[in-house]
Amino acid sequence: MKKIALVQVGYGTVGGAVIDQVVVLREMWRQSLGLDVRIAAVAGRSGAVAIEDGGELSEGTLRSLIDGRGAGKKADVSVPLEAIVGRITDADAVIVMDAAAGEGTTDCLVGALERGAGVVLSNKAPMALPMSDPRAKALWSQAKTGGRLKYEATCGAGLPVISTLRTLLDTGDEVLEITGALSGTFGAIFSSVGAGDPFAVAVRDAKERGYTEPDPRDDLSGLDVARKALILARTLGRDIDLDAIAVESLVPEDLAGVDVPTFLDRLIEMDPHIASLAQDAEGIDASLKHVATLAENGDVSVGLRMIPRTTVLGALQGPENIVSFRTRRYDQYPTVVSGPGAGAAVTAAGMTGDALALARQM
Repeated sequence: MKKIALVQVGYGTVGGAVIDQVVVLREMWRQSLGLDVRIAAVAGRSGAVAIEDGGELSEGTLRSLIDGRGAGKKADVSVPLEAIVGRITDADAVIVMDAAAGEGTTDCLVGALERGAGVVLSNKAPMALPMSDPRAKALWSQAKTGGRLKYEATCGAGLPVISTLRTLLDTGDEVLEITGALSGTFGAIFSSVGAGDPFAVAVRDAKERGYTEPDPRDDLSGLDVARKALILARTLGRDIDLDAIAVESLVPEDLAGVDVPTFLDRLIEMDPHIASLAQDAEGIDASLKHVATLAENGDVSVGLRMIPRTTVLGALQGPENIVSFRTRRYDQYPTVVSGPGAGAAVTAAGMTGDALALARQM
C-alpha cells in the first residue's frame, strides 16, 4: 500500500470540496488503486494545522476546519506554511494541493518541489507569473509530462483540457489554433444577451445566480480568462507573459473605481454598444461570445467575437465552457472539450484526479 500525504492549501469552497472528496473516497482508493491517501496538513494564509509526527488529521478536525472557515473563524496555526513538507515523514509521497487564490502560495509551492514533493493547482496566479521570475521557471520546469506539478483545474475545473492538450502534443500532433469559451460567467451573460436581455440585466442576473465574483468587474475585466489563455500558451511551449495578450475588458474606465452597486446601476451605459454587437452577430447568423484565441501565428487574444452558430462554440448556451483544438490531425473537424467549467465539486475532482495521477507516478 502506497502512503500519500496531502497538504491542502486553501480550505474555502474548492479546498473544502477537496477535503470532502478525500474523506469520502479514500477507502475506495485503497481498494481499487492501492493508495492510502490522507490529509496530513491544512494550510491557510497565515500557516497550517498539522500534527507533529507527520501522520494525518482526523475527519473530525477536518470537518471543524471547514465549518470554522465557513463561519469566518481562523484556524490555529501550529506549523509555518513553508515548513509543512519537511515535517511530514511517514509517507511515500507528499503532494501540495493549492486551491487558494493569488500569488501568495508561490514560495511554498517552489519549496515543496525543491524537497521532492508534488504540486497540484487550481490556483492560476502562480502559473501566470512573469517568466523573468525564477519562481515561474521553477514551477513550469516541473509542469511537463512526467513532472511533479499538475494543473488541470486551472483552465477548465474538472474538464480534461490540459490533459487533452498534453496528449495531442505527446503523440506528435501540431496544434494550429485553440479557441475557447473559458468563462462560465461570460457564457451565462452572453447567452442572456443573445436571448434579448440588455447587457446590464444579464450581468445583474448572473451575479444573483452566483455565476460572477462578488464584484463582477473581476470577471468582466477578462483577467481570469487571460490567465487561462496564458497557461494554455505556455503549455504549448510559447514563452510569453500576460502583457503579451490582447485583452478586451468590458469594464468602462470611468466605472473602474466606483462601488459595486453604482457599477451595476451605471452598467446600462454599456447596453447600446453590446446590443449593437449582438444585432450585428444576429445578422450574419452568429452568436456573440467571449472567447480566448491562440492563433497559429502566435498571437493570443481575449475578447468578444462573432462565432457562426453552425459551429459547436457558436451554438453553446449557458455557463458551460468549451475548448476547440485545431491541429494537423484534427484540422477540418477540431477536437472539442466541453462541459461545466466552474463549481466546487468539479474543480475539486480535477484536483483529486491530478493528485491520484501524481501519486501513481511518484
